[in-house]
Amino acid sequence: MSIVVLVFLGCTGLAAAVAARVAFRLALSDGTTRARAWGAAGAAALATITDACTVGGTLELAHGHPTASRIALTVCTGAIALVLAYVAYDVTGPTVAPAGGAPTTGLSRPKRLAAAATTFTSTFIVHALVLALLG
Repeated sequence: MSIVVLVFLGCTGLAAAVAARVAFRLALSDGTTRARAWGAAGAAALATITDACTVGGTLELAHGHPTASRIALTVCTGAIALVLAYVAYDVTGPTVAPAGGAPTTGLSRPKRLAAAATTFTSTFIVHALVLALLG
C-alpha cells in the first residue's frame, strides 16, 4: 500500500465524519428525531466513503500516482455529477405557481438532499463501471 492510498483513506475518513456531522445537524434542525438523525448521518458517511473510494478506484491509486487522463476524466465526471445533483435537488422542490393558482409542494429538504446525494453517487458509480469497460 502506497503513501498516496494511506493519505487518501485518512482524508476519506475525515470527510465521512464531517458529512455525518453535517447531516445529523441538518436532520435535527428539520425537526426529526435523534434516531432518524443518526440514520441520516450514517447514510451521509456511507455515501461519502462510497464516492471517495469510487474516485480512488477510477484514479487507480493502488498503482501509484494517477495519470493525467484519469484525473481529467474524474474531474469532468465530478462536474457532471454536481450539475445532476443540483438538477435532482431542484426538480424535487416546490413548483412555480400557475397564474392564479397555488404552488405545489415538493419534498422536504432532507428528502431533496437525499435525492441529490443519490444522483451524485450514482453518477460516480456509472463512471467507474464505464472506465472499467473501456480498460
